[in-house]
Order: sequence, then structure tokens, then C-alpha cells
Amino acid sequence: MKHLLISLALWLGTVGVGGTELTETQHRGLQVALELFHEHPPLHWAFQETGVDSAEDTPFPAGTFVKLEFKLQQTNCLKKDWRKPECKVKPNGRKRKCLACIKLDPKGKVLSRMIHCPILKQGPQDLQESRCSKVAQAGEDPHSYFFPGQFAFSRSELHN
Repeated sequence: MKHLLISLALWLGTVGVGGTELTETQHRGLQVALELFHEHPPLHWAFQETGVDSAEDTPFPAGTFVKLEFKLQQTNCLKKDWRKPECKVKPNGRKRKCLACIKLDPKGKVLSRMIHCPILKQGPQDLQESRCSKVAQAGEDPHSYFFPGQFAFSRSELHN
């Protein structure tokens, strides 16, 4: 019964409590984020995604920007084996909350990426948000955006 409840909890975490599933682009972004996370040198154990808190994708001229917030938990496998289906989440394993920002071109190629997965709430989130904004602008023409007030200047001649 305990294993059934754990399996149900993991499934609900993957699908989300509201039953919303990730889009194809969001799923691709999650896979890129997991690959990037497991490339991290000091990491010894594999981690498994246990839930997606939020997922959004924004279209840009150069591609799609995907922003994901998700949870990871340590498994009983080494990091080189993180994709194996026999890797099971350790009940008391370390947990991480991740912010991933991925920019994909229309063909699915990664233009830019960033992932931050602290063990605990550590470090200012604002710094990570600014890094995330840089990922969103990857591959874009910096002159294609016009911001309010960008050209709001006037010259007046003084008449005596």
C-alpha cells in the first residue's frame, strides 16, 4: 500500500495537481534542464523530477523561451545513470527546487539555457530572474524592441 501511495504521489507531481500536462516545448525544456543539471561536476547522485510548480513558454522572433519551476529529489542511482527507469527516489533523499530558463529556436535547438537548483532557499531569486531575462533575449535582435520613452525626446528652438 505504501508503494502504491508513493507511486500515486509521484504521478500527481509529474502531471500536476490540476491535471495540466506540459506542452511539447515545455517538456523539451525540462529535458534540457535535467541534462544540464546532471552535467554539474560536484553532483554524485542522480535526481528525479518530482513535480512541476509552473511552466510557461513565450514565443519570440528567434524562438521560444521556456521558464520552468520544478522540484527534484535524490535517487538511489549515480548521476551517470539518471535516465534509467530503475532509479527510484530516496524517501529521505535531498530535495531541490529548480528554476530553469531555456531558449529554443523553431527547430528545437538550444539557443541559451540557465538552471539554478539550490538545496534550500538560498541566494536571492532576483539575481536568478535577471539571468533568466538574459536567456529570454538570446538570439533576438536588440534593435527590434522599442520601449516606451525610448524615442521620447524633443528639441525646441529658443526664439528670442
